[in-house]
Amino acid sequence: MRQLYSALIIVVFIAVQLAALPVTVIYSFTNPEMTPSEMLGSVLPWQAVAFVIGTAIVIAIGHIHKNKNRIERGPQSDIPVTIAWIVGGVFLAYGSQIAAGLINVYLLGNPLESENTAGIIEMIQSAPFMILVVAIFGPILEEYVFRRAIFAEIYELIPGSRIVGFLIAGLVSGLVFALAHMDFTHILIYITMAYVFSFLYVISGRLLVPVLVHMIMNGIVVGIQLAASDYIENMDMEQLQQSVNLIYDILIL
Repeated sequence: MRQLYSALIIVVFIAVQLAALPVTVIYSFTNPEMTPSEMLGSVLPWQAVAFVIGTAIVIAIGHIHKNKNRIERGPQSDIPVTIAWIVGGVFLAYGSQIAAGLINVYLLGNPLESENTAGIIEMIQSAPFMILVVAIFGPILEEYVFRRAIFAEIYELIPGSRIVGFLIAGLVSGLVFALAHMDFTHILIYITMAYVFSFLYVISGRLLVPVLVHMIMNGIVVGIQLAASDYIENMDMEQLQQSVNLIYDILIL
């Protein structure tokens, strides 16, 4: 029965991702004169509503079933330790992401800028209310999908060594995470983050820990990118722009 609920969580996630498509089609036929920016402004409120509803649904589904996975059946960290894992998890996640980003750029030769992140920032600049989606609703929805519905189910299915199960489940969830973001040039970073979030989930026994770490990370990255963009625009210094880009382009969403 738990697997059915996990499948439903994935279905809800897919539905949320595709929610804006029919609205876009309707606007295209009823208002063919709309520019791309006008179309984006008209569609984003619907996308935001879809994320809010989808997040509420997956939280409800997550609380309905009583057959917990082996991560949540095991010992769970108490409140002080949970807080410590959240704080430490933010530093662990950022350190891992920066290391993976540098390897991705300088050893693997992949582009520095993430098209996914650039698109998200452009979206937020067009509709500031999307910050709530990126920093709150998106991380909650994604952690329910990639940690509980995908990672935990695969982790549960692999017998024997928990390390082997962790490595396989983390890799699969990371690959699916990259697929969902349609950003394969930064796949190393997505896999790295999948392992970090999965580790925090397993070590604490609480989905709340990776959820909050993911939320904090996204909020900080959005803040840095928006603030840095305004600062660079005002300073108009090419070298400064390149230096700041090196920092915040590595921090993808």
